[in-house]
Amino acid sequence: MQESDSTQGREAARPGRAVKLVAGAAAGLLALAAGFGLTRLVASSRPAPPSSVIPSPAKSGGVFTEDDDDRGQDGESSILASTLPGLVHIMSGGQSVGIGLVLTPSGKVLTTYVPSGGTAGLRARYVRSGATFRATVLGTDPAAGLALLQMEGGGLAFSTLEVGNSDSLTADAAASRQHSYHVPGEVFDTAVGSTGTSDGVIINTGVLIALNQTATVAGKTRTGLLQSRLQTASADVVGGPLVNLNGQVIGITVAGAGTGLAISGYAMPINQALAIARQMDSRARHAS
Repeated sequence: MQESDSTQGREAARPGRAVKLVAGAAAGLLALAAGFGLTRLVASSRPAPPSSVIPSPAKSGGVFTEDDDDRGQDGESSILASTLPGLVHIMSGGQSVGIGLVLTPSGKVLTTYVPSGGTAGLRARYVRSGATFRATVLGTDPAAGLALLQMEGGGLAFSTLEVGNSDSLTADAAASRQHSYHVPGEVFDTAVGSTGTSDGVIINTGVLIALNQTATVAGKTRTGLLQSRLQTASADVVGGPLVNLNGQVIGITVAGAGTGLAISGYAMPINQALAIARQMDSRARHAS
C-alpha cells in the first residue's frame, strides 16, 4: 500500500506504526530469548573434559587376529599401533624407575612401580614422543604390587593403550589352540617393554602356556598369573604390557625366570589389574 499525503492516509498509517512497534518489541524479545538459547548452546557445545573412567575389559576381540600371510607381520603392527602410544617411562630423580600404562584420556597411569616414602618429583615420559608430564600418586596397592598415578597436563587428552579381556583366554583357549596360526596347539602373545628412557620398545614374542600360575615376585607370592614361554629373559619387559596379536593388553608382566629355552614370563591378568586400579581410584576420589 503506497503512502498518502492526505490526513486520511496519515491516520490510516498510525495503526501500522503501532503494529511495527509491537512487532519490533516482539522481535527484540525473541532475539533476547534466542540469545539465552545461544548461550546455552555454546556452553553445551564446549568439548567435554577427557574421560577419567578406568576402562572395563574389552567386550569384543578374541585372542588373536588371523591373517592370510604371516601372523608376525600383522601381529607386530597391531602391537605397535595399539600399545606404544600409551606406554610411558616412570621417572624419579631424572632416572627411569619403571614402565607405566596410560589407561584414561585424563592421564591415569597404572604401573608396577610402587613409590615408597616421598613421591615428589615423579614424572611420566611418553616412550614414543618423549613428552614428559608431572605425575602424582593417586593410590598404591603394595600387596598387588601396583600403583595408580595421575599425569598433569592442563586438560589435555592423553594417548592411551587398548585393553583386552584376559577372561577371554579361558573361554577361547581351546579354540585358539586348535586354530592358531599354522602351529596348532599354541596361543601367541608378546611382552612389550622399554629400556631406561629409550624411545623404542622391546618386543619379546612368546606363547601362552598356562593360566592361574604362582610365582614369587620381590619376595611375595603372586597367584593367578598368566605364564608365557618367551624368547629372552629381558628384565625390561617387567612392568610392561602383555598383549595378544590384536594389540590388546591382556596382562602386565610382573616377573621373568629361567634360562636358555626354558624362559618364562609371568603376567597379572589385565582384568585383575583393572579391578585393582578402580579400587585405588575410588579410594582416591573418596579421600579428596
